Amino acid sequence: MVRKRYFFHAPGFDPHDAATQYRRYVREAARFATTWNVAVQVSALQQNGAFDSRWTVTTQAPGWQVVTEFALLDWSDIVRAELARPTARTLYGGLAAFADLVRSGTAWRYFSANWRYGMFFLVPFLNLFLFAAVAILAAFYAGGAAASALESAVGGVAAAVAAAVPVFLALMRWPGERWRVGQALADWIFARDYMLERHPGIDARIDDFVARIAACARRADAEEIIIAGHSLGATVAVDALVRAFDRDPALAHRGPKLSLLTIGATIPKLALHPCGAWLRGQTRRLAAEPSLTWAEYQARDDFISFHRFDPVRLAHVDDIRREDGPIIHRVQIHRMLSEKTRRRFRFNYMRLHYQFVMANERRSPYDYFMLMCGPAPFRRTVTAPDGPAGIYGADGSYDDGSYADVPFVDAPCAAPAFPSAASR
Repeated sequence: MVRKRYFFHAPGFDPHDAATQYRRYVREAARFATTWNVAVQVSALQQNGAFDSRWTVTTQAPGWQVVTEFALLDWSDIVRAELARPTARTLYGGLAAFADLVRSGTAWRYFSANWRYGMFFLVPFLNLFLFAAVAILAAFYAGGAAASALESAVGGVAAAVAAAVPVFLALMRWPGERWRVGQALADWIFARDYMLERHPGIDARIDDFVARIAACARRADAEEIIIAGHSLGATVAVDALVRAFDRDPALAHRGPKLSLLTIGATIPKLALHPCGAWLRGQTRRLAAEPSLTWAEYQARDDFISFHRFDPVRLAHVDDIRREDGPIIHRVQIHRMLSEKTRRRFRFNYMRLHYQFVMANERRSPYDYFMLMCGPAPFRRTVTAPDGPAGIYGADGSYDDGSYADVPFVDAPCAAPAFPSAASR
């Protein structure tokens, strides 16, 4: 039974600062307490420096109490800097990223891996081209009208330019901001720079994450350390953990059991690109690490991730339990929510994507908070047939003796539609 745990969380491409993340956590912790019939107490936000934010969560129910030290691997300032780029630079960088992904064949691999993610990639650029087409149409009519009125071709051209630019910029604000077009472009710009290893800001920040993880391992005052990554943060978590092993090969033997949790993950976003060889190597290394338990949860409802796709083999899979790779589970987000909430957010794909880091309204085989705050060891929870739903009673009590880990069964993979990482 776990009594103390360190939980490091790497968010995705999210501009929200630590204070905002903390407020959301406190709100969701209250919902978690209701769903699982447990008592939860969250400490005040503690900030040791600009990007070292943490808080303590004490959870208890009949027969158990767990203290979780939650540490945010915060890189929101980097995201905000990307979003603050001038519009012209964002457009240029976004189109350069689009051209690179198409030219390299990576865009086609996205569609082959999961057509929903392929559409997630494509739609922001289609919106951008739509805005440009509307602006050009406005310029055509404005230029024609001005040329006729002024009887001057030069005046017509000037009027066309004067009409096109403000129309395009207005569309980028509305509906562009509502559709997150600018944020999507900034996301792809950052992802490409990160993949090409030319973003010094994120490189230095991950080194800082590594130091914090290693310091917790050296303290050896907890049973578990879990490094979790959501969305693009899953890649950050993988990168940080591999660097930690590089710097201290004995890291996993210092006391606490190390585990990796990737949720709503977009690791193939970089790994499917020809220049993503470094990430493919990192995932293979973690998959082969015998001291590490790596679990990945995927959901069909989540368009902003790779459903039924192995982030190491880069191949289609069903639910699998392997000795030489991550434990991959497919879960149903709509079964985590009440019927009212499900109907409310049915078409809000961003909200569904964030359900992976929010509290459930129903008990289910996946629960972010129970993985983080429950007394069951991480490996037991992720290998139990029904996850936390099968090992916690109605009163929140923990069954610590009636379940033995099921053996891993290697399930066959479908043939990949593109070359595997090993062949590149």
